Amino acid sequence: MTLTAATRGMPILRSMRKPLVCLALLALLIPLRAVAAVDAGDGTLSVEDGRGRVNLDARGGVIGRLDRGTLTVYDKTPGDSNFPVVTGAYQEVFLADGSIRYRGAALRFRVIGGGFKLQIQGRGIDLSLVGKGSGFIEGDTLEPGVYSLDGSDCRKSRSSCASLPQPGIRFKLGRASEKISGRPGSD
Repeated sequence: MTLTAATRGMPILRSMRKPLVCLALLALLIPLRAVAAVDAGDGTLSVEDGRGRVNLDARGGVIGRLDRGTLTVYDKTPGDSNFPVVTGAYQEVFLADGSIRYRGAALRFRVIGGGFKLQIQGRGIDLSLVGKGSGFIEGDTLEPGVYSLDGSDCRKSRSSCASLPQPGIRFKLGRASEKISGRPGSD
């Protein structure tokens, strides 16, 4: 192959560069748009430095971390392309109902794009949830951390959030978000 034969192919590569770059950018934007799209009827929950427990049964997305404790994840839509991601666990236990219990320090978790049940118990609970469903939240010490339902991001405006309740409360997320009276130990 001569040098002139090798250079003849270059214009094809140059002409393909723009469509390939555009296609790559589009492939990145589609998932971001899907995650960023918040249905008008979705509710939100924000927890910052929580100490106690948070139980969720929802559809949507949650991102969070746990300084020390346990996290039990049940994926209600295992057939979809989204799967729970948990890092930092030093113990994983597969339970009979199909859920997985993680125990560890500096746990990080993400469940996006489907139905899920989460049970979080420990200290240093930080999470942000957008979706529809229900839950139970309860603090366990004099410094239980703060939370907000359909309101502020507690990381940015801690003073606008309430202390985790003692005894715990049940709540609904979504179009008709409301607090429901709770009793200790209720889920």
